[in-house]
Amino acid sequence: MNKNPIVDLVDEHKGIVTMLNIMQKITSKIQKRENIEKDHINKIVEFLSNFADKCHHGKEEDILFPELTRNSANIPLINELLGEHKSGRDYIGGMKASLHDFSTGSPGAYHIAINMQGYITLLVSHIQKETKELFPIADKEISENTKNLIEEKFEELESNIIGEGKHEEYHGWLKMLMSIYLGKN
Repeated sequence: MNKNPIVDLVDEHKGIVTMLNIMQKITSKIQKRENIEKDHINKIVEFLSNFADKCHHGKEEDILFPELTRNSANIPLINELLGEHKSGRDYIGGMKASLHDFSTGSPGAYHIAINMQGYITLLVSHIQKETKELFPIADKEISENTKNLIEEKFEELESNIIGEGKHEEYHGWLKMLMSIYLGKN
């Protein structure tokens, strides 16, 4: 059976978009000075750092992008996406830096909200760009054989970067946070 790494990346985007929706609710609550559990912020920051950045963006940067740069016409888009990954890391770093000072109404809470909002805005546009531009190129230009090899490398990277059982744990966090902030099970 042929595996398609693009389908995997699209599925991961769905989880990331869910987290962005949760973050949008949290930024609104922070701005209204409503109480947010620090543990929820810690979970979001870990999810973004490990799942969205190290795992998802790692798959793109270390495996997919090098394959696509074989066609020099793809390099400007790849460079743009790499710049957006870097900006995303900066927003995550801003959230991490403010965690020590996080409490309702604190400057740390507002810094987290500002960084969350920046990350949300960036990632919504970024995901749309990958979905509408990058993934169709990848689907067209990469052979089925190479897609199978990429999928194997994706699985290896995921295992090495986030480890066994972490993927399921992150999905559990998503469900829990969805229930609390989005009213969905």
